[in-house]
Amino acid sequence: MVDPNALTQELIGLRTRCAAAALVILLAGCGGGGGGGGGGGAPATPGSKAFAAVPSLLSIGSVVNPDPGAGPLAIDRIIKGSSTGLTNNPLTSLALDSTNDRLYVGSGTSILVFNNASMTNGNVAPARVVTGLGLADTLFLDTAGNRLYVGDAVSGVRIFDNASGITGAAPSTRFITGNFGNLFEIFGVVVDTGRDILYVSATSNDLASTNHINVFNTASAATGSLTPNRTIVPTISTIIQPVRGISLDAVHDRLYVAGDVLNTVMVFESASTADGAMAPTKLISFPATGGISNVFVDVANDRLYAVSLLAIYIVDNASTLTSGPANAKAALAPPGGGFSAVAVSP
Repeated sequence: MVDPNALTQELIGLRTRCAAAALVILLAGCGGGGGGGGGGGAPATPGSKAFAAVPSLLSIGSVVNPDPGAGPLAIDRIIKGSSTGLTNNPLTSLALDSTNDRLYVGSGTSILVFNNASMTNGNVAPARVVTGLGLADTLFLDTAGNRLYVGDAVSGVRIFDNASGITGAAPSTRFITGNFGNLFEIFGVVVDTGRDILYVSATSNDLASTNHINVFNTASAATGSLTPNRTIVPTISTIIQPVRGISLDAVHDRLYVAGDVLNTVMVFESASTADGAMAPTKLISFPATGGISNVFVDVANDRLYAVSLLAIYIVDNASTLTSGPANAKAALAPPGGGFSAVAVSP
C-alpha cells in the first residue's frame, strides 16, 4: 500500500523548480518589488486585476492590465519574501474574491489569504493562514456562498464554509474522499453554483479512465466516500487525453480542461449532462511550451487564459473559439521562471 504522506512529499519534490537567477529579471519588471505596497514612494494605481503564481520564485506577480500585450510580462506588483509564507512548493493554485479584494493561495500544506490583494506588494505577511492540508493542489471559491473548495491532492476535496473567516488548523466542514480512482491525484476543482454541481479533474492508474473529470451532484451537501454521479473521460480516437486544471463558464454550461503535455485546452459543451468516454466539443491548441497545466476563463470579458510553464496565453472571444491553433497572445515568463496558475478580476 502506498503511504499518502510519502506520495505527497514526492509530489512536492517533483514539482519544485529552482530559478534564483530569474528573480532579478522579475523584480526589474516591477520596480524592485518594494515592501508592503508603500515603501519609499506612492503605490502604483489603480490596483492589480490579474495574478500569476510563479513557483520557481516562490512569488505571486500581479498586473494592472489583465489583457497585456505579447512579450515578456511586465509585473506591476509582486508578493515575495520571508514573511509571505510562500516558502513551500508547490505553489499551484489561486482563487480571487474580487468583491472583497482577497486572494487565496494554495502553498504546499497551507492556504494563504491576502487582504487588499490588488494593492499588495513586497514582503507582506498574509492576513490569515489555513494549515493542516496534505497538499493544496487546487482551489475554487464560491463567493456567493462564502465557501472554499480545496483539492487536497491525494486525499480528496475539502470544503470550508465561512471561507472569509477560516484560519489556523480549521477543520473542513465537509470532506469528499472518493471515489476518484486508485492512487488518484486531483488537479482541478470547480463548482457550478447555480446547478449545484462539483467537477473534479484527476488522474489515477485505472486503465479505463487514467484521466477523468468526476462530477458530483448536490455539491453544497456532498461529503464522505461518494461515487461520482458521472465521469467524463476525454477521449479522442480511443486515446484518453491527459487532464490538468479546469475552468467553468457556468452561464453557458461550458467546461474548459487543460490538456497538459499535449499543449491543448479541451472544451466540453453541455457539461452538466456530459458523461462517459467522449471527445471534446472543441480542441484548442497552443505552441509547444512544456504543456498547459491550468486554464482560467474570464466569462465577463469572454477571455481565456491558458497557463504553461513558459507563458500565459491570452485568447479573446473565448466563446467563439473553434478547434485548431488559438489566436493567442503570449505573456512570457522570465528566463528560468515559470507559471503555474492565474486568477483574474473581471
